[in-house]
This record gives sequence, structure tokens and C-alpha cells, in this order.
Amino acid sequence: MSATLRPARSLADELRARSDENLRELFLLRPDLLSPLPTDITALAARASAAPSIARVLDGLTTWEIQVLETIAVLSEPVSMEALLAITGDNAIAPVVKFRALALIYMDEEHIRILNSVRESLGPEPAGLGPVGFGAKDRWLKKIDAAPPAAQAMLEKLTWGPPRGTVSDTKKPTSTISWLMENQLLVPIDGQTVALPREVGIYLRGNKVHRERFDIPPDFVGKELALEDVDSAAIGAVLEILHHIEELLHFWAGEPAAALRSGGIGVREIKRASDELSLDEKYLVFIAELAFISGFLVLHNDEEFLPTTGFDLWRNKTLEERWVELATNWLSTSRVAGLVGKSERGYIAPLGPEIDRSAIAHIRRVTLELYAQISPTTVDVAALAERVKWERPRRAFGNHHDYVHWIAREAQWLGFSGRNALTSFGQALLTGNADLGMQKLLPKEIDYIMIQGDNTAIAPGPLQLDLAREMSLIANIESKGGATVYRLTDHSIRRALDNGRSSDDIKTFLGKISKTPLPQPLEYMIADVGKRYGKLRVGISFSSYIRCEDQSLVAQILVDKKLSHLQFRQLSKGVLMTEGDTHEAIDALVEAGYFPALEDRDGALVARKHDRARAKTKARPPRISVDYARPSDDLIGAALRALRAGDKAASHRKSAPITTGTPSETMGTLTLAIKSKATVTIGYADTDGGLSERIIEPIHLLGGILMAYDHGSDEVLRFAVSRISGVAIVE
Repeated sequence: MSATLRPARSLADELRARSDENLRELFLLRPDLLSPLPTDITALAARASAAPSIARVLDGLTTWEIQVLETIAVLSEPVSMEALLAITGDNAIAPVVKFRALALIYMDEEHIRILNSVRESLGPEPAGLGPVGFGAKDRWLKKIDAAPPAAQAMLEKLTWGPPRGTVSDTKKPTSTISWLMENQLLVPIDGQTVALPREVGIYLRGNKVHRERFDIPPDFVGKELALEDVDSAAIGAVLEILHHIEELLHFWAGEPAAALRSGGIGVREIKRASDELSLDEKYLVFIAELAFISGFLVLHNDEEFLPTTGFDLWRNKTLEERWVELATNWLSTSRVAGLVGKSERGYIAPLGPEIDRSAIAHIRRVTLELYAQISPTTVDVAALAERVKWERPRRAFGNHHDYVHWIAREAQWLGFSGRNALTSFGQALLTGNADLGMQKLLPKEIDYIMIQGDNTAIAPGPLQLDLAREMSLIANIESKGGATVYRLTDHSIRRALDNGRSSDDIKTFLGKISKTPLPQPLEYMIADVGKRYGKLRVGISFSSYIRCEDQSLVAQILVDKKLSHLQFRQLSKGVLMTEGDTHEAIDALVEAGYFPALEDRDGALVARKHDRARAKTKARPPRISVDYARPSDDLIGAALRALRAGDKAASHRKSAPITTGTPSETMGTLTLAIKSKATVTIGYADTDGGLSERIIEPIHLLGGILMAYDHGSDEVLRFAVSRISGVAIVE
């Protein structure tokens, strides 16, 4: 702590003696104490001693700090610093200072006193030691060495815990149990249970509380790298994940993923998307979860998952803004994508309800903070898992190592780390620095492509947003990285035609942005697809019809076995009828190799935009689990003023109790206080009928309104005299 505190008889006494700087430190360490603002020091002490708040503090302690706290808890009060260090060593000094700053302990003269709520939170048998014994030490100490062999064997078995043993009947014990109980080396707990007294256990452990001291944290350092290399490797991952999220959501916009009845998406849908986009299934699940927690993907009508309009807004942001949004959501989410797959209880579905873990957000941040400690050195992930367990033993879970490995893997995928070391912009985001420095690392956007003779086009850098979208419509992306490779095919050209482009529009666009001339075969392909496109027209009606002036093409469709399930009937020359869905008919014709176009009832072409489907359901991202945010200086300042004012009011309540008087008496007392510049305590009724006590300095009184400086809010406020129930001058 920043200042020495005076001895105290209770936690409230110590908190009352703390300076504003000391209390500010407490609020920064335990921000939950400010919600809501405490009214006085007594209320603050009660809240700091509450079990939920204590549990939250203990969850943030390291293994060594827990060991020191357990040692304090098992020693007989009052605990001297000398007695504690005799067991723990000098490395316990720093944890003791921290415990005092956290208000887990307080000093009574030269002795340490621990809060009862802390004892209770540590459990009934801290460090595996039993209950406190009641016998004289000199008596049982002499008996240990003289104990019969059977009794010594039983004591040895109970020494390192658990300290309890089961017997048939404590009132009719065996000779060994009887000897141990008579000499106070065992104490009965109930009719069938005996326990090794705490003092005996510590003696048998060789004046130790823990078998092994974990005062030195495990190392997790790997190979040292240059930060430039780390950032360079991570920027590629950033560009890829932004692109892949767009690809996935465009795919699901055209072909929505069906939802399982139990929630989430099934194996078949994940495999279909994985095959279509050529992405690893685990990686695909991760980016789907990122889109889900960001509100870009939502369950629509309880039937299927569709992108939201939030996805379109996100696409219009800069690359850095898009990455920051994803990374921030990942940091705070309580969902664990690594859990998806087969488990002992069956299949755990992505986007389902079974992958929520409340502690993961805290573990994720601790893991990345450990990355930051050694950046740009790489992390040994297996050793890192052990270090995370040491850092947060109370938050560790069964498959703890798996969770840390998943965090490390996802940090690589997201570009938070590169080559298993934390990036400069990842560290900046972690510390809340608004200037990430990412923009200078991203390749500059370009406005051109180079078309090759094999119908591919290369963009040697990220295309400007509008150009990239148009190219994604006209061509298929084959690879993405520093350079993007597009391939133009019959189907990609038809997709552009479906979205309202003409063949001339496509050639004009490509000719405008390409630094190389359009190859003749590509021009022929675009013209040929444009010529064939629209010969076959599928109409929008109560049922679907197909219209075509080419009779040979109509005859071909009627005998095509790939289309037999549509059960076409010829209504007239050049017109076919099917009872199937319009879009189902178009999809079947496209798969069979035809180039149908959609038309309305008037015969006008209708653009068929495959990737524009959006959910009408409002996005409701899953809940997140985060620690309390760091309180602002303004909030801490308000809390300190409220505490001092509340304590001042409490100290004067006995000497100058607020008395209820007539309105004229109240006015008289207030007038006197204004003239003498005295401080007064008033009882004041708020608009809800609640009564509170305020310490104020009256300034002037006019028309039934009192203007006064309020010590609690540190503001000059207006008080209606009619609401003042009583007043007392503070001496």
C-alpha cells in the first residue's frame, strides 16, 4: 500500500483510518465495492466482508497468495508476522501487503486478523487441515512420540489430508482410536467421524501448512522473435479472417444453415459450408461463433441462421475497425468454440447453448496478459497452461489445459498473436490504447487488378471496398493473403447477371480496373454466357412457369432426367409449367447446366441476388461474462465524498441528533446556520418518499427553497424546506 495504516480493532476502523489515496487503491482493486455507492465506512466494511465479494477477490489470487492466506487462516489468532514468516518464508511479505490493500485482513497492533468471511470462503478444512483442537499443547505433544505403532500409522495417514476418518461408532471406538481420542490427537466430529486437530496436523507436517510451497511461478517462455516478424505474420491472419467471415455469411445468405431443434447448427451444415469454402471445420466453427457473438448472424424464425443488417454495417467499416469489433467481442464472450464436437454427453453444436462457460473470459484475458509479459517472445503453450493454473487456481477447471490451448489457437486465427507471440496491436487493444498502430501495418488498398490469360485476375493488395465487392460478384476467390487471386467462370459470370449486371457492364468494369488487356477467350466467354443467359425465363406466379422461344431447348428440358423431379408440363408452344417453387426450379436448371433468368409477370428481368438475404429477427448476441470494469476517477471521487460525508453524519448523529420541529423552527435553525456559516445535518424526503440524511452548508434561503453545498455530492443543490423533516447543527 502507498501509506502506513494505524492499528485498528475492526475492518471498519481500519478503512476509516485510510487516506483517500488508500481507499482509491481499494476501489481500483475491488471495483464491485462501488456498485452501488456505499453510504458510509460501516456500509463499505460490510460490503467488503460479504461472501460474494470475498469469493470474487479470492478468484483473482495466485496459488502462492492462496497458500499464504490459508496459512494465516489456520494459525491461531492473533497471528504475528514472525509466526507467519517462520512457516512461509519471506516471500509471504508481498502477499500480506496485498491482502491488507484488498481488505481481506487488517492489523490489530502488531498482529494480523483475517475476516471471518474469508475463513468461510476458504472452506472448513483449509490446506487439508482439520478443526481447531481444544487440548493443552504440552499434553498431546508428549504423547505423539510415545504413540503405539498402529496409532502412528493412522496419524501419518491423516497428516496431509483429508484430515477426517470414518469409524463405526465414536462412543465405542477401537483401542487405537480410543487411545488417540483420550490423548486429544483425534477429536470426534459426529457419531461416525473423527478428525485430526489442526495444531496436531501442523506439528506432524514439520511446522508446515503445505507440503510444497508454490511461491515461484512456472516459466512459459519460448523463442525470442522480432516484433516486426510477429506483426507481419499476424496481419495475414487478420486479412484472412475478415475475408472468411464475409465468405461464410454470404454463403449462408444464399443457402441458410438449418437450425437444430435443440439449438445450434448440425454436423451436416458445418461440413457443407466447410467443403464449399475449403475451410477447416474447427476454424469455420470459430468464425461462425465470432459472427454470432457480434450480432452478424442470428436464428431466424427458429428455423435457420441468416446474416443480419449489422453484418452489412460492419462490412462498411475500415479493416482495423472490423478487426477491433471482432477482437473485442472475442475477449469478453463467455462462449468456448473449442467445445464444439462430440463429447461424453453427445454432440455439442456450434451456435448452440451448451458452450457457455462463465470463467472463460477471465481466463482468456489472464492468458493474453501473460503473452504480453514476454512479448515479442513466443509462448510455450503447454507451460503456459500450467502458469495460468498457478495464476488462477480457483478458476481452473477439469480440462484446463484444453481451454488454454484453444485460447492460444484462436488468438493465432484472429491475429491477436503471430507465430505464438503477442502482436503490438493486440497488446494495445488489451491495455485499452486507442491507437493500435494497425493501419500502418495493413497493406494499402489498391484500385486495380491484373487479368491473366487463364481467366484469373490477381489483386496484388487489398482492393478498395467497392471494387472488392464487385469482383467477388463477378469472380470466385481462389486464394486470399497479401495478394488475392480471382477466377472468372461461366457460373461466376452468371451470378453477376443474376444480380442485374449485363455482359457489357462486366466487360466495361474489368477493362477499367485491369492494368492488363482482357484476354480474347475471356471476352468470348462473357459474351457467350450473356447471349445464353435469359433465353430461358422462369416466371414469378402462384406456380412456376418456364418460357423459351428456342423449341429445341424446351424439348431438351422435357427429356432431361436431372429435371424429372420438377414434373414439367407443356402448356403451349415455348411455355412449361411446374408446381415446384420458383427458386427451386431455377436452382435445378442451373445445376443441370442451363442459364435461366427470373422475370416478373410483365416479362421484365428481375435481378436474383443470392447473397442479400437478411434475417428480420433482431440480433441478440449471447450474453458475455466479464469482470467489473475499472472505475473512473469521477466515480471514485463521488464514492470518497459520500463515504466522508456519511461518516461525518454518523459521528454527529449521537452528539447532535436530528429533531423534528415545526416549519418555523426549521427555518429559524437554517437562518442561524447561514449567519454563522455552520454545517448542519438534515433529514430530507426525496420524490419517492424515502428519507435520507444529508450534511450540508446552507448558503441562502428564499421562498421556501434552501440553496446549500451538499458534502455527499460535492455540489450546490436546491432543497425544498417543506421536505426537510428535521435539522441539527454540527458542532
